[in-house]
Amino acid sequence: MHSTTCGIGASSSSSSPPTPSMQQAAADGLKMGLSNNDDAMNKIPLKSGVDDEEKNGGEFIHDTATAEEARRELRRVKLLNLMKKLTIGIICFIGIALISYVIISLCFSEWPKSGTMPTAASITKTNTTTTPETTSTTRTTTTTTSETPPPNTTSLGQSNPTNYPNLPQTLSSSTSTIESTNTIQTTANLSATLTDSTTPTTTSPITPLITTTTSTSTTNARDIDINPPIPPSASPLLSLPTTFNSSLLSDDNSNNNGPAVASTSTSPFNSNSSSSNGSDSSSNNQTLSASILGVGAGATTTALPPASQQSTTGASVASGTTTEASPAVEKAAANDDKDADDGADDGKVMMTEVKDNSLLKDEPIDAKNFTSKLGVYEKAAVCSDKPVCSQIGSNILKEGGSAVDSAIAALLCNGIVTMHSMGIGGGILMNVYIKEDKQAYSVDGREVAPFAVTEDKFNNVDNHDLLHGPLSIAVPGELMGYHRAHEKFGKLPWKKLVEPSLQICKDGFYVTKHQYNALAYKDKHMRNNTILKKMFYNETTNTIHPIGTHIKPAEELCNTYKLLAENGPYDFYNGTLARLVAEDLRDLGSLVDFADLEIYRADLVSSVTMQLGNDILYANPPISSGTVVANILSILEGYNFSSIDIKDTKHEAVTIHRITEAMKFGFAKRWELGDARFNDVRDLVSRLTNPETGNELRNKINDSHVLESIAEYGAQFTGEDDVGTSALVVIAPNGDAVSVTSSVNDYFGSGLAGKRTGIIFNSAMNDFSLPGKSNLFALPPSPTNFIDAQKRPLSSMSPMILADREGDVKMVVSAAGGSKIISALVEVMAGVLWMNEDIKKAIDRPRYHHQLSPNVLEYEKSGHFTEELLKLLTERGQLVKPFNYTGSVVCGIVKNATAIYANADYRKQGGVVGY
Repeated sequence: MHSTTCGIGASSSSSSPPTPSMQQAAADGLKMGLSNNDDAMNKIPLKSGVDDEEKNGGEFIHDTATAEEARRELRRVKLLNLMKKLTIGIICFIGIALISYVIISLCFSEWPKSGTMPTAASITKTNTTTTPETTSTTRTTTTTTSETPPPNTTSLGQSNPTNYPNLPQTLSSSTSTIESTNTIQTTANLSATLTDSTTPTTTSPITPLITTTTSTSTTNARDIDINPPIPPSASPLLSLPTTFNSSLLSDDNSNNNGPAVASTSTSPFNSNSSSSNGSDSSSNNQTLSASILGVGAGATTTALPPASQQSTTGASVASGTTTEASPAVEKAAANDDKDADDGADDGKVMMTEVKDNSLLKDEPIDAKNFTSKLGVYEKAAVCSDKPVCSQIGSNILKEGGSAVDSAIAALLCNGIVTMHSMGIGGGILMNVYIKEDKQAYSVDGREVAPFAVTEDKFNNVDNHDLLHGPLSIAVPGELMGYHRAHEKFGKLPWKKLVEPSLQICKDGFYVTKHQYNALAYKDKHMRNNTILKKMFYNETTNTIHPIGTHIKPAEELCNTYKLLAENGPYDFYNGTLARLVAEDLRDLGSLVDFADLEIYRADLVSSVTMQLGNDILYANPPISSGTVVANILSILEGYNFSSIDIKDTKHEAVTIHRITEAMKFGFAKRWELGDARFNDVRDLVSRLTNPETGNELRNKINDSHVLESIAEYGAQFTGEDDVGTSALVVIAPNGDAVSVTSSVNDYFGSGLAGKRTGIIFNSAMNDFSLPGKSNLFALPPSPTNFIDAQKRPLSSMSPMILADREGDVKMVVSAAGGSKIISALVEVMAGVLWMNEDIKKAIDRPRYHHQLSPNVLEYEKSGHFTEELLKLLTERGQLVKPFNYTGSVVCGIVKNATAIYANADYRKQGGVVGY
């Protein structure tokens, strides 16, 4: 009898002991049974031991078909196991190779974004040789890692209650107190603490700290966390030992400017223009200094470099000996009015040659002969308040930077050369368009009221007192706005964005006409500040430096920029720089303290959208006034304007009257806007951006006369105004775009600069409304804009972007100049969209402004507003009055299928650069 149990032969039922062969067969079967209980091989009979060998008394085990199948299965399993082992081996090999590659790359290439890396201590570039000399420096950046998730990206037009809580979470003031026992003794001069080898002196034990680097990840905007940020609790000042690298990295010496484009048509949306390539401009030789610690403050020179490329003549301001400045505001305004229309020309398209300066320097501008130029480019363009800053932005794009990288680099430059309008002590609103997403995102880096602020503290304070001095300073948001934009949309390391401005800080800049007028306006408030007086006043005569004077920025400000380059923008809020800023503010008498800086966060949300014709208009949500601009444009769209409407005085009078009436309706609702975290303005925003609302308001406009009272325009409240602003716009080669408005509120902000940091602090508290103070028309102040701790004041800033249905950007515009921002943007956009004007002609056109309160139509003094035109406006009930100052300043870029057209307003003598 045969048994097939376990595939072995067995004797008949017998009690005799097992033979050795039987024991061996049993062992073989047991091994197979333990190998895999789930394997099919254990369920069928197999041979035991050696083939064809006699077993158990001469009996043989014969193969069956099932056994043969099992053997094949065994071979397959063995093959699979071998393949698994090979796969694991290959994966391990690849992993080791990748790790090795990363280690080698980090050792021999640039460190990502805000990380520490060796820098070039000195780079000398000539026609024949380039000799880099590197130096290794250890840096320790100590901050508290208290990042919060980005806010909701839902559009304001949608009903999302999580976007607009009625009140923010209020932190206890007791947690905001900075204990004096944790403060650190700091020298009065920042330069003494910012040497390459610094030994900190502290008066308290060092608290354990976490070493971090500023986050600069390039997470896609579509991955933004929709949860609103939760402010961290305040922590006391810390003893922060630090060393940093004082050397400058080399600037990119690429001369790949790309071709400029010549067009036979200036119509911005004409796609029938032909183009031709221009030649590249050559690079200049350069020598970069290794340190800027020796920069002097207030140095004056009379030798001027060649005139700016934006000037039509080669003349410079002769030897820097312009007529001595008068401190009187009246004279400054008169000078500004005299040349108000000097910069406007015939709007002819210019063949623009890109100037690629490896060693960037500011250049003097001939104010009397200056005319702005229409830049025509093929791939990208940057427009800002200074040509050198636009050049920096353009260079960043050439080096592979994003539109946001370009904007930040140019803004940092403007914060030095146009510090009267903007700077890192102010606030910012940024509108970022991402072509891949067909979506725009708004960055709100506006200043906020400090925790110590309460309404009762300002009951006896006049608004004019909030325009100057320590009480006017709000918590700066500029750098946090940069940080928020860069971490989401940036490509290049943060340090690379700051380095060009370090060179500008070292070389200095020239006083422009616009800056001189601002100095004259703020004269009496700046004379008492040591930093500002040293920069802008003649020590011998005690008068303001005249136009064309070469100015060296304060050494303290240059050192602050060095800290920003090394430690990143977050250092301003929770690091070495934050401590220095807090001590400056304390010495100046401000209510802003370290806790206010530490908890500040910039908001990132989806931009408000509105259909305008066949296009989509993108605007920042409140506290911006972008929705007011959108509302006015929606009113005007139904008129179907064309070039006929401005062809002669009679037609133009009707057009100006219609636009003026639309402005009145827009401004009537502006005062009802406010910080969306404190006020539910969703319904108002939805109505302002609804085309049906535009149709209803347009039907109320009468072409023959104005309405009888301002109440008929819907006005219920009034508000305040801001003036010291700066505009910047960018279009990148990939189709992304950025529109930015930055401000310190009034010219030179509060008129105060920190003695340790050299930073000019804002006067944004003046933008709040004060209870119980009605205006001349008995309109009460707007309660949505009353002062409250951690609240943002309402702003006129309105960066705008227009794109078509396919996602291609058509227009990017931004403006400076307080409430005149709104009217200037409306007039420029209307000129381009409907009047068949190119961007330069639309910007050059003399402007007018009406904000309902006061009920006066102001117009720019020039030969354009003739007696006949003014008479036709007066007959319709408009009260006309000229304004004797610059008013608003616009930067604009328009793109069509043929080319990119860019223009910087001649009123501020800005510049455009592209390729």
